[in-house]
Amino acid sequence: MLEVVCGVHNHPQAQYLEGHAYAGRLTSDEEKLVASLSSSHTRPKQILAALQRSFLSNKSTIKTIYNVRSRNKYVGHAGRSQMQYLLGKLEEHGYYQYTRQCPQTDTVKDMFYAHPTSVKLLRAFPEVLLMDCTYKTNMYRLHLFEIVGVTSTSMMFFVACAYLEAEKEDNYIWALTVLKGLMDQSTLPSVIVTDRE
Repeated sequence: MLEVVCGVHNHPQAQYLEGHAYAGRLTSDEEKLVASLSSSHTRPKQILAALQRSFLSNKSTIKTIYNVRSRNKYVGHAGRSQMQYLLGKLEEHGYYQYTRQCPQTDTVKDMFYAHPTSVKLLRAFPEVLLMDCTYKTNMYRLHLFEIVGVTSTSMMFFVACAYLEAEKEDNYIWALTVLKGLMDQSTLPSVIVTDRE
């Protein structure tokens, strides 16, 4: 049970309402403007400025814009998680896709995907492959393992990429085994260039 000893505020009323969640709520017209500008790839900072120009009484912050954009993106995914949405889009566009789950948690550990045209090029020009892994540059802090091929005319083409849970031998073996499965078994690469990973 809550007992109110003194019903008086212990601070004066705020002079400005910016930053207060209640005052920063968006009206339906403001949300429509945010959705419209977001769909045209306008930056959140510019969206906030446009909101404040169009609606003089608007007291929202940049965090409000990010929250609305995130909520709209989730609704746009039809209630699916980002991983479910990505896998659905890859399947919709005919990508070769492979995932490896953690048996205890049933979460995706590693994910490999390649475009069908890239696989055709890989089968036509399997001699030289370049492989590189960038570390923790995405929001999930996963390793992005990229594979690039070289044609007989020295043109480079994208082969595939994989998100790896860790930079461990097991993860690389899994990704390279998947890659090998996409290739013609009679012609494997003569040269693989890496940066000693």
